[in-house]
Amino acid sequence: MYEKDFIVELAKKTGEIIRNNFRKHLDVEYKGPRDLVTNVDKYIDNFVRDSILKAYPSYGIITEENKDLNELSNKKFIIDPLDGTTNFVKGYPQVAVSIAFMEDSEITFGVVYNPILEELFIGELGHGALLNYKPIKVSKTSEFKDALIATGFVYKERNEKTYKSFENILEGALSLRCDGSAALDLAHVAMGIFDGYYQKGIHIWDIAAGSLIVKEAGGRVSTFDGNTSFLEADEILATNGILHERLIQFINGA
Repeated sequence: MYEKDFIVELAKKTGEIIRNNFRKHLDVEYKGPRDLVTNVDKYIDNFVRDSILKAYPSYGIITEENKDLNELSNKKFIIDPLDGTTNFVKGYPQVAVSIAFMEDSEITFGVVYNPILEELFIGELGHGALLNYKPIKVSKTSEFKDALIATGFVYKERNEKTYKSFENILEGALSLRCDGSAALDLAHVAMGIFDGYYQKGIHIWDIAAGSLIVKEAGGRVSTFDGNTSFLEADEILATNGILHERLIQFINGA
């Protein structure tokens, strides 16, 4: 089985576990202030890791719970098996499986799957982006006053600049959303629901798949200053491309 077929099937199987436990009793722990982990997170992290090691024992694996296995491999799976844990705990259906494939330090394939709404987003380098196997494109919104922007709120990143960015965007854009899943926020930029998304305090497993999907849908992805080396940068900005420079200005207070 080719890696991309394996990834799609693994995302679907992982999503089925999430769906079967959605709005059911969960064992919830705190990894830190406002940072939840459930018994389902732990189970599916092991399920995904074991599935990959069985099929591709020499490949690297990066996950939120297990960090980096086989780190010297030039082929790696980058995974957030349950993005949006707080949403999952509260029964809010913005949860996703995010799986990306990296070869020679480049993301070549990515899947973001919302098993509750059964929305499967796929991006393949040089081959475009799909939602449930139909092509998707970013929005054509050209005026910031018409833009719907998404963000994430990481509590350790709370500071005056964070609040000022919120204020700037709320005053300039149509509206601002905070849905609690970076992977889905990126997917929603790719399909044109959101015109832009930005977040500080982000990790590679949150954004690896979604960022490729945005780019393959015609969007642009960078850091807050426009740098395209964003995977390890702790921040991300994704837009339809048209509004990219304008959103950079709003984030940075210009």
